[in-house]
Amino acid sequence: MKTFNNPPDLYHAILNRRSVRRYDRTTLDTGMIGRVQHLIESTEPLIPENHFDVRYHDGMLIDKDFISSMGAYGYIVTPPHALAPYIIGNHYPLVDLGYRVEQIVVRLAGLGIGTCYIGTLYREEANRARLDLPVDSRCGALLAFGHPASSNTGRALNSLMRSVPRGNTRLPMNLLFYQGTFDHPTHPPDDLFPILSAARFSPSAVNAQPWRFLWHEGELHIFVKRYNQKYGLGPGQAYRYYDGGICLANIKLALNALELKGEWILHGQGYDIPDHPSTLEPLAKLVYQ
Repeated sequence: MKTFNNPPDLYHAILNRRSVRRYDRTTLDTGMIGRVQHLIESTEPLIPENHFDVRYHDGMLIDKDFISSMGAYGYIVTPPHALAPYIIGNHYPLVDLGYRVEQIVVRLAGLGIGTCYIGTLYREEANRARLDLPVDSRCGALLAFGHPASSNTGRALNSLMRSVPRGNTRLPMNLLFYQGTFDHPTHPPDDLFPILSAARFSPSAVNAQPWRFLWHEGELHIFVKRYNQKYGLGPGQAYRYYDGGICLANIKLALNALELKGEWILHGQGYDIPDHPSTLEPLAKLVYQ
């Protein structure tokens, strides 16, 4: 691998993207809505046989009642647009879903469009009924988006929400990365640092950051914590898969930005799993090309 001192705009979009909680009420123009549609249609699948689609109203518009029904009223203010991405499939559906939606999120950030994930796993069945999604679909999160608020109050709220611990704290790299074995975390080598920085800045539900990275015999392995107290009890623990998919997407986007080639092999697709603690669950291995 090689390092890059001046990564392209896509790499900056990965690192600089922030969750936007207050939006300008002005809707996006038809040209930008068309670009959003193009981003949806051009997402790269993690598992091609899974069926991915996005439900939205005309113009992708939403209202206060919709935000309230998702439990986000007062938490996300005046977003003009929202998407309801969903996926149907039997193999890692939530991982694949997070992988595809994060591509949309990062590309929108590159266009100056703000976004915010609204998690739905605690109310997934009700959400399917409300949005008339297929009964066998998974919808891990809705995606609010629009221009970030430009008023002083709006900018202050967005800055405040990013400053609270759950909104912006990232675990240091030397607590996420392991080399050779899981005996002790350490700092990654310089040639891995750019893509692992992209992974480290991945968004996650309640900032749980479930991912852990192992460099083993020249290969990068991604694991997620089997249980994370931040996710709460019950269906929320499945966020580790959705968030894991987001992390895989950021790494793949970083590879693209840095003109490197690599593909993911998911756990269960035929590769040897390195020894690991029982508290961690293997997710994928990156194969460089």
